Amino acid sequence: MLKHLELPPLEERRKINRLVKLYKVAEGLVPAIPASDYLKPARVKRQIKAKQYSDCVTSNIIDKQVINNDRGFVVKNSNSSQFKNSFFVKTVLEWNHLDSRVVHAETVEGFKAALHFD
Repeated sequence: MLKHLELPPLEERRKINRLVKLYKVAEGLVPAIPASDYLKPARVKRQIKAKQYSDCVTSNIIDKQVINNDRGFVVKNSNSSQFKNSFFVKTVLEWNHLDSRVVHAETVEGFKAALHFD
């Protein structure tokens, strides 16, 4: 049915919605959630890409440190799986993996379009 309706899988749709929400928070478009209270900009450092394996699931320690754009945020340390999977921790990790051209979109619609082409 997903193929017939040309919808991406639910996991991908949720990821896109989380990233769009974080974009809105970072741009100050959500007055109830001030970015300065939840997001701390990371200093620009060299780009590191973790090796990806297609045939297994890994938890690479480098994934938490990777920042592929100049608008990356610091990921808070998390010991519990509940906090590790919370909105800001999980979404900031995904945000830091985005390219610079995606995070520098001018509008929300432009950001969504850039995400779909990424």
